[in-house]
Amino acid sequence: MATYKSPELRDRLAAEYVVGTLRGRARARFQSLLRYDPDLRRVVGEWEARITPLALAAGEIAPPARLWPALALRIGGAARGAGWTSSLAFWRGLAVTSTAFVLFLATFIGMAPRPEPPMAMVAVMEDDKGAPAMVVSWPPMKATRDPHIRIKVVQAHPTMAPGTSWELWMLPPGKAAPVSLGLITTDVDQTMKLKPALAGRMEGAWGVAMSIEPKDGSPTGAPTGPVIFKGQCVKIL
Repeated sequence: MATYKSPELRDRLAAEYVVGTLRGRARARFQSLLRYDPDLRRVVGEWEARITPLALAAGEIAPPARLWPALALRIGGAARGAGWTSSLAFWRGLAVTSTAFVLFLATFIGMAPRPEPPMAMVAVMEDDKGAPAMVVSWPPMKATRDPHIRIKVVQAHPTMAPGTSWELWMLPPGKAAPVSLGLITTDVDQTMKLKPALAGRMEGAWGVAMSIEPKDGSPTGAPTGPVIFKGQCVKIL
């Protein structure tokens, strides 16, 4: 039980508990600790407050509009047939009908837009007051042919001073120097493509930060201006 006194471990476990990646016996043990540890409940509450912007920002994924009318038409046509369960022809044709229906669904599913790969890592970046400002997430880089990160600005009315830029940084574990991911804008939703060499380092990222830099970005390859947003990475997949 002494290992649970480590602030770093408690924070990491609380994050995994909130996003749902802490499972099985580990989750059960953590839930037992929550009953008797008010400070741990506080840490969980803080992570819930950080993750809330993710839930609020998540968009709905709707099936193609043409799918439901077509299904209703097919189902309605079948329902209008009187005494179909007693018909020998029905049972003989069941396999053919089922196969056709499966192919029918497959056609619509195949024509539907392919969903984006699931996000594997997320960082809720906060300002100096602890308020969520941006959410940065990315898929498993080894499993995607299109390495990228997604940025969602959740801070209300963000502004960028003239003659400056916002530069995003990946924070490696330990004392390694920050790595520039590139420049971002104040747009609410953004996608940043990554080069393969950089994408390969994202799965080991400890955190993400954003600094204010000159118009064309940092001239040194390291943050030169104030770091105004930062957040720790949490594995969600």
